[in-house]
Amino acid sequence: MDLDFVRIECDIAADIPVQLTAALNDSLRGFEAQFKAACCRAAHESCSACGESVDCPYQSVFAQQLSSDPEIVRLHQKPSLPFSLYVRPADSSSVTSTLGMVVIGSAMNHLEEFHTALLRVIENGVRSLLPPEKVTVRMYSLDYSGVRHEIFHAAPLPESVILLSARHVLQNTMHSEQVRLTFLSPLRLVSNGSIVHGFDFAMFFRSQLRRCSSLCAYYGSETLDLDFAHLSRAAQNVAVLEDGMLYTHPPRSAGSNNRAGLTGTVECTGLIEPMYSLLLLGSYFNAGKGAALGSGYHHVEVL
Repeated sequence: MDLDFVRIECDIAADIPVQLTAALNDSLRGFEAQFKAACCRAAHESCSACGESVDCPYQSVFAQQLSSDPEIVRLHQKPSLPFSLYVRPADSSSVTSTLGMVVIGSAMNHLEEFHTALLRVIENGVRSLLPPEKVTVRMYSLDYSGVRHEIFHAAPLPESVILLSARHVLQNTMHSEQVRLTFLSPLRLVSNGSIVHGFDFAMFFRSQLRRCSSLCAYYGSETLDLDFAHLSRAAQNVAVLEDGMLYTHPPRSAGSNNRAGLTGTVECTGLIEPMYSLLLLGSYFNAGKGAALGSGYHHVEVL
């Protein structure tokens, strides 16, 4: 199994303190439209009528076409979107916010379109707050340790990013029985059609297992070769040591995303191999409903 991906972050600095983080979160809902605008050469036509749909980056990334392999379709009725966005929360006194993006597997063939869409999302996010000339944007590619390597404006993006590997994460992560999960944007897990109001490790782990497996199957070179049934059963025995998760349901402003979900920190024990390495891999891709567009952004660390 292998699934390559890249992680990019943009620091957006303003001349004066403004609510950049909130503005960027609101602007994430426009990412799909900005991506389509970045690559569409037939804006007046519907996608179904477009003669270039076969080779269209927008179709490749957002159409979520089913596999021709019936076993993959059985396991993953709808493929995950091959990217994840996140806004790193900034303290109230900071004039800098960070918008991150992970591009996964075959979607990396369209890095230039992702780059353009990301910059347009930033532009839309800050436009209502202050003039563009009052904002500075710096872009970085991150390695496995989270060390940031600046991408300069004139450099071609595909040659400037650091390629990461799911295989490397899974094979080079030492096992831990105890972990701390910190959710920095709302985790939205669905049960019986509703967002759950309390943290359940088994539900969360199964969701991450499905997401990683779907991404490998649809956008990687091979499927994720694991005993899913055994891991799902074992997840039921993982105990929660400390549960600091809170369900928040902020009012939804006109046109904004519903950001209801769980945030906070939870500590768990009783993990078996390779649960920790899978959780670490899944942390690159966010979690739960709306993961691609910024929900379920979290960190995982050893206790």
